[in-house]
Amino acid sequence: MNDNALDTRLDAGLVQAALALIEPAQRILLIAHERPDGDCIGSALGLMHMLDALGKTCVPACADRPPRNLSFLPGIERVQQTLENAAFDLVIALDAGEFRRFGKLYEENSRFFDSATVLNLDHHITSEGCGQVNIIDPTSSATAELLVLFQQQAHLPLNYNAALCLLTGIITDTSSFQFTNTTPRTLEAAALLLRAGAIPETIVQPIFRARPLAQARFQSLVFASAQTACDGRLIWSAADEHTLAAAGAAPEMDDNISGLLRDIDGVQVAAFFKSYGEPGVTRLSLRCAAPYNAGEICQRLSHGFGGGHSRAAGATFHMPLAQATAFVVEELKKEIQ
Repeated sequence: MNDNALDTRLDAGLVQAALALIEPAQRILLIAHERPDGDCIGSALGLMHMLDALGKTCVPACADRPPRNLSFLPGIERVQQTLENAAFDLVIALDAGEFRRFGKLYEENSRFFDSATVLNLDHHITSEGCGQVNIIDPTSSATAELLVLFQQQAHLPLNYNAALCLLTGIITDTSSFQFTNTTPRTLEAAALLLRAGAIPETIVQPIFRARPLAQARFQSLVFASAQTACDGRLIWSAADEHTLAAAGAAPEMDDNISGLLRDIDGVQVAAFFKSYGEPGVTRLSLRCAAPYNAGEICQRLSHGFGGGHSRAAGATFHMPLAQATAFVVEELKKEIQ
């Protein structure tokens, strides 16, 4: 592989179909899923910078404000939470394959989205596809990795700003290349972004090293209330608005709690339950070791309101926190036993 080449494995027909939507479009909406993470925001902004260089007018949008630890991303101030003007030639939906994952952004503009021309780019194995053209590649560690492949195959411009945003997506979804979704191609894509000027330290410091004291307190409360079963192979914990208040924490500070629980010796399945801001709604974050499939479990237990990857996934339950926790924990015990 030379400095400017990457082994691309995206379907050539789908890439051409995507370009056929992008090339005539002048005003493009790029949407990231609700409760955003580094991959969906990094992907939206990375693609925005590439399309900006082609003279397109791009509007990135997300139902929720990006977390503060992503404030270093160039262009993040352009991310909108609402659509004041829905006159777009094209919608590019990133890092989710179902409109419901875009939360209030979709709910408040469903008539527009249902009739819009949509290009969907995602890497989740449970993704259904919500566009006229869907490029869904579960072998990519992150949607940002898929976008590097797309950029190479479509010959889109790649500047420093785009590279930094895309590298953020890859680093966050692989936990700095620690997760099993890291492949040789993932590292090749990251190397290409480094050649474009992106520096890993710029990303790793705010996301993995720096944290507010309130977040540390929140994590300590969650760990203090953790419970185990199945000889320590299953661990779970939960948090609600009282937990946040006791720690002085913000909801976004619960990032990667299930991953931290999964790191405990002997744990094969880690579940974190949270319920704040939405009465009667509980959200689950699940991390699993082989042979357990987190995406399949979340999708099955939530009857379609969940999914993700085999090692990491999430789900939404329209139940109070205690009820949802009891239900899921019993099902997880059956799964393990």
